[in-house]
Amino acid sequence: PPQEFSVAFDTGSGNIILPSKQCVSLACMSHQTYNSQLSGSARDLARVDDLKADIGPSGTRDTVRMAIGSGKVTGHLMSERVCLGPEENLCAQTGIIEALQMSDEPFGLLPYDGILGLGMPGVSLRKHFNFLGNLAGAGVLETDRFAVWLAMDGDGEEMGMWDLLAEDVVIDDSRMNLCGDSGCWAAFDTGTSVIGAPSAMVKAIEGRLGVKEDCSNLKSLPTLGFAFGGMVFNLDASDYVVRSEDKCFPMMMAIDVPPPKGPMISLGAPFLRRYYTVYDRPTLKMGLALAKHKVDKQPSEQVSARLIRRLTPN
Repeated sequence: PPQEFSVAFDTGSGNIILPSKQCVSLACMSHQTYNSQLSGSARDLARVDDLKADIGPSGTRDTVRMAIGSGKVTGHLMSERVCLGPEENLCAQTGIIEALQMSDEPFGLLPYDGILGLGMPGVSLRKHFNFLGNLAGAGVLETDRFAVWLAMDGDGEEMGMWDLLAEDVVIDDSRMNLCGDSGCWAAFDTGTSVIGAPSAMVKAIEGRLGVKEDCSNLKSLPTLGFAFGGMVFNLDASDYVVRSEDKCFPMMMAIDVPPPKGPMISLGAPFLRRYYTVYDRPTLKMGLALAKHKVDKQPSEQVSARLIRRLTPN
């Protein structure tokens, strides 16, 4: 019978991770677990570099250890028929990571069972582990493209890396000149709840924003924008500031990614709630548009005209 799981869709990774029935970590036992013995399509994988290798009499097989955000996962490899939704019309045989150990934080605190990576094959263990690539290969998608819309409170919704070259960071229509002549790579990461950037950049941005911890200047804070293709996509303070009791903090975090993948900006939930993003796999292109929400107080045309602006030259 089908085994159903709730998962986080993560554009920053390219693998499927599910807690195993064999896992005794509290993080696993607090969620729906995967039982390969109940599946007619499951197959044990002995080695990540040889999908045809059999597990010998000794039971020796590869063990995968991964860091996912601030958490850690250890598991075995399986090949399984994976489907989106209950209709079973979007399915593909795909490699998954059956987690035998999951750190209590953050996995024990999260409302979903596992992770479904939407990244490109370069961030998957191997091509067979890239679910979207397998769907495309099976010919079950009308177009090799997907889109992301993140809900805001009040909407009543259940709640390699995709990246673009950013031209600059802009505050209140003023360029900060943080990306130089070559620009900054910005990753769009649905698995991140903050905006991440190199330490020096975060310090400079937070200094210009000037968010006061006592929230006294919350209504007068500037817009924070990121420039792509000659256009600036701005965020209001309500997008990038989190208020906890009587304290306010910018939703930013220092992420120092070493070369060759870094330095990099990571645009997580604060940006993706404000902007609807379309990911086109055949052309490796992305599209951005203002996201509509039920809680919006202004017509979307007015919000779009105010937040999406042309980048002024230096």
